[in-house]
Amino acid sequence: MEKLRDGETPRWRKSALEKLYAGETPRWSKSALEKLRAGETPCCIKSALEKLRARETPRWRNSVLDKLRAGGTQCWRNSALEELRVGETARWRNSALKKLRVGESPRLKHTALEKLRVLESPRRRRSALEKVRDGETPRWRNSAFEKLRTGETPRWRHSALEKLRAGETPCWTNSVLGKLRVGETPP
Repeated sequence: MEKLRDGETPRWRKSALEKLYAGETPRWSKSALEKLRAGETPCCIKSALEKLRARETPRWRNSVLDKLRAGGTQCWRNSALEELRVGETARWRNSALKKLRVGESPRLKHTALEKLRVLESPRRRRSALEKVRDGETPRWRNSAFEKLRTGETPRWRHSALEKLRAGETPCWTNSVLGKLRVGETPP
């Protein structure tokens, strides 16, 4: 902070800003920016851009685009699209769609939907919802809420609040606040 007040930059970002002031680029991005200024491309995207200039496709998209140009589909969707074209459903959704057609629910949501039809809550959230309806708190928040009701603090922030009440600072901010009190700046 003292350095910033004097117009200087802190030590941890000094070299990067000084280089920018002098018209240079910071060390971590120097090679990429210099190449772009000279009309070249950084090595990390060079091969892909060169292929696009030559109206080719980069290697990581080559097989997919070639197949689409030839009227085919990417290999990872081939079987699914072929099944959809002949009026079937993709293999990974087959059982779920068949169940929906006959008015059932897919297996992965079966129990949850059945419970909702009878106005219950799904099993994974039942205990929390029932507790809230009865004015209680869910089990995973119980101890924290009980402590707050009695004027205490939850266990996970107990030590920090006790220190603040006693005029101290929590351990995780001690060094920073201590330095600020004596007019210094954190490192």
